[in-house]
Amino acid sequence: MLKARALLFALLLVSPLAALAQSENFEVVKVADGVYAALRKDAPGFAVESNSVFIIRDDGVVVVDAQSNAGTTRLVLAALRKLTDKPVKYVINTHWHDDHIVGNQVYRDAFPNVEFIAHANTRAYLPTTGMTNRKKFHEGIPGVIKQFSEALKNNKNLRGEPLTEEERASLQSDISLAQGYMTVPDGFQPILPTITVEDKLVLYGGGRTIEILSLGRAHTSGDLVINLPTEHVVIAGDLVVWPVPFVGADQSHVGDWSATLEKLRALQPSIIIPGHGPLMRDDSYVRMEEDLFTSIKKQVEAAVSRGATLEETRKSVNLDEFRKLFAGDSKVRNALFSVYVVGPAVASAFHDATEKR
Repeated sequence: MLKARALLFALLLVSPLAALAQSENFEVVKVADGVYAALRKDAPGFAVESNSVFIIRDDGVVVVDAQSNAGTTRLVLAALRKLTDKPVKYVINTHWHDDHIVGNQVYRDAFPNVEFIAHANTRAYLPTTGMTNRKKFHEGIPGVIKQFSEALKNNKNLRGEPLTEEERASLQSDISLAQGYMTVPDGFQPILPTITVEDKLVLYGGGRTIEILSLGRAHTSGDLVINLPTEHVVIAGDLVVWPVPFVGADQSHVGDWSATLEKLRALQPSIIIPGHGPLMRDDSYVRMEEDLFTSIKKQVEAAVSRGATLEETRKSVNLDEFRKLFAGDSKVRNALFSVYVVGPAVASAFHDATEKR
């Protein structure tokens, strides 16, 4: 079981799992006048699917983030169609991971004139490193599904103990999402952005102002944040993920993450919509993330200044205080914290501290 978890984690770093192709496992919540969030209801686990946001303008709709497969995105589009029959004019992808971009094709099929907006680094990543990583992902995921299914059948967690109800729900969610992801064809070709952003792009018109911002590196080097200044709403992408931040050792930048979150908070939103998780009506969780990444950055930089290797640095970093804050007594969240934070975050911060710019 431990091997399966580790393999799933490795796969998610290169192409995050996410899909529930045949089930509407989300709810649409009104955030402000004409602004709605399609929020996932999956149990916390290693597999995730992205939230989406609908911004309805006088002349059409702006959608933020698609999903990891066509089936799930069609369900999201059907939910949008219950709100308005206006065409989708823009789809904004907050970054390049599959659970935010694969469903772009659904919007292209439904609205041939739609424009896709993403960071310039996303356009560079998708047809190159992204294609290589997606191939690795597809090769490994069937074995993960098999091992997770056996764990459920045997009613044993990774420590060989009987599964708790929380662990069982998490495994069931992981398997369902993984099976959905496998509906993406092997020859999948991502829709590339038609408009790219490196710093800031503002969409005016249709009665709204939509700011598309690159605040800095964090979850990836291609993160975008969408700010609705009139509505005081910020769509954060995977800069903010609940209940535990998702960090990739090779793709994330923990050395910059806290500073990027500080810029996000400076926008003074009343509501923050995370890439994964519920609506946040204050910035308390974002501050927790900020404090976590600041602590990792400082501890890692101190180790690097002593000449420590990566392995020596890992041994010196203590995150017990933050594990308690993010995970508490939850076995699932503790496993997520170990896999998504402790290992990759230290490696990411070490790379940032030692890279030459």
